[in-house]
Amino acid sequence: MESKSSKKELDIGIGKEICIWQSEEECGDCDLNSTLFCRPKIKYLVYFAGPLFIGIIPTVLIVLFASVLLLFKLIFFISWLIYGLFFFNVWETRILCNHCPYFANESQKVLHCVIDKGKYKAGTYDPGPLSLSEKIQFGVGGILVMTFPIPFLLIWQLYFALIFYIPSLLLWILVVQKKVCTDCINFACPLNKVPKDLMNKFMNRNPIIKEAWEKEGYSFE
Repeated sequence: MESKSSKKELDIGIGKEICIWQSEEECGDCDLNSTLFCRPKIKYLVYFAGPLFIGIIPTVLIVLFASVLLLFKLIFFISWLIYGLFFFNVWETRILCNHCPYFANESQKVLHCVIDKGKYKAGTYDPGPLSLSEKIQFGVGGILVMTFPIPFLLIWQLYFALIFYIPSLLLWILVVQKKVCTDCINFACPLNKVPKDLMNKFMNRNPIIKEAWEKEGYSFE
C-alpha cells in the first residue's frame, strides 16, 4: 500500500519539481532561504499590508462620517469592494499569481503564500514569464484598484482623506519595492527586484522554471 507521505508527494503534481515544496532537509547547502521568500515569513505580510492600512482605515472613517448622501457612500464602498475582490481573487490570480512557485502545489485549492494566504487558485500554474498582455492587464488592473477612491474623494472635496490615502499609497509602493519585491520568488512580476545573481541561483535549482523562461528567450548566463 502506498504510504501517506508518498501519496502526499504525488498529490502536489508539478510542485514536487520545485524546491520550495520540498522538505528543508533537501535544501542542503543552499542559503537562498536567508535572502529570498522561499518559505512563508510573517514579516512579508507586515511589510505588504501595514502601509496600506495606514491610509485605508482613516480614509474609510472619513468617508463614513462625511456629509455625503448614504446612497453615494454605499455605491463607493460596494463598488470598491466588488472590484477589489474581483481583481485580487480572479483577475490578478490568473495573470500574475499563477506564475509564482507558491501556486505550483496542485493539491492545494487556495494559496499558502503568507501575503495571499487563502486566495482561491483560479487557473493553473505557469512557470514561465508574463506575456505582454498579462503585463498590461496587471498594470491597468492594479492602478485602477489602488487609485479607485481618489476621484470620489476629489468630487466630495474630502481633501483630508487624500492627505492620508495618497502618501500611504506612495509609502506602500516604496516599502513593497524595498522589502518584499527584493525577496519575492515570483520573478514574472513586473515589480520584482530580486538581484540577477540570486534569480539565476534559484533558477538553477528549479530547471522546470528555468526551461520555461529560456523558451521565451531569457538567458541566465
